Amino acid sequence: MDEQHVVQMDEEEISLKELFLALWKQKVLIISITLIMALLTGIISVFFIPPAYHSKLNIIIHMPETFHTKYGDYTLPITSNDQYINLITSNDILIQTIDAMGYDTNEVTIEKLRERITIGAIAKTNGMEQNSFDVTVEAGNPLEAQQLAQALFDNYMEFIDVTTVEGALNHFTTQFTTSLKSLQVSLDTTQKLLAKNEELLAETSQTINQKEAMNEIESQVDAGEFIVLENVINPNYTKVENDIIGNKQAINSIENSIRVQNEYLAELDSMWDRLSAYYETGDFKDLQSNMVSVTKSNIYLPSAAVVPSHKTSPSNAKNVILGTLLGGMVGVLAAFIKEYWFKKN
Repeated sequence: MDEQHVVQMDEEEISLKELFLALWKQKVLIISITLIMALLTGIISVFFIPPAYHSKLNIIIHMPETFHTKYGDYTLPITSNDQYINLITSNDILIQTIDAMGYDTNEVTIEKLRERITIGAIAKTNGMEQNSFDVTVEAGNPLEAQQLAQALFDNYMEFIDVTTVEGALNHFTTQFTTSLKSLQVSLDTTQKLLAKNEELLAETSQTINQKEAMNEIESQVDAGEFIVLENVINPNYTKVENDIIGNKQAINSIENSIRVQNEYLAELDSMWDRLSAYYETGDFKDLQSNMVSVTKSNIYLPSAAVVPSHKTSPSNAKNVILGTLLGGMVGVLAAFIKEYWFKKN
């Protein structure tokens, strides 16, 4: 058993020695392949792989639940900050950003631009909603990366403002239109009631002659103990008169509400016209000057996007190292094939 074990160890030692000798004999081949692979990898990394530069936006979002306007309160349909940040890659924003950057739409599509935008991890800490988000954009040169990040943020802010105002316009236009119909019904009903009360008032005596009334019943009732006034105010007349006053006050109130809401609808119609003009021309300045910006104090950048100082990828050094390792492996494999395969044949 001991002799067999010694023989096996000698055979293994000889085999390893043969392998190392074979590699040493083919060292020129191995080194050549390794250097060629390293050189090719470096050339490809430098000249054929487009450089990528990243510019980061740190966006703070604290949107309210309700949008306050002169027309009333509008409850915003989006309820969480992460829903707001995810809108930054919506089609409308990307289309506007492509246009703002002057990209060729055949080369830079919505899908390709969306792939160049990365939203950082979204999570809740101790049940608290996150309100700070990192958005990274990628471009082929440092200045383009900074400009793309800023254009994306500007169009994002514009999109939130426009969609919020459009939603509010829909809400209040529907509300006032429905309210006016209801007010008109109330006005018609009150005016009819006023007419009836005025007819009733005309038929009702303003006073009652108590003396005549007592003369009619003095044969039945002893009126000696009563002081009888000749004319007193008719309480029915007073009641109808008060009802008429209430009718007129209600009519004035309803007509005032109708007037105010018609003025609001006229203003809303004007806003609709400006919104339509915005969709046709893309000019946000005129629309912005005539509305409240919901994003102004609720979405902001602590600092503007900056020009990146170095490219993110590719890493030439890393690629050359990987190419060298791969070349070494290929060289060793080629050495074994040349040393054993061709000799045996």
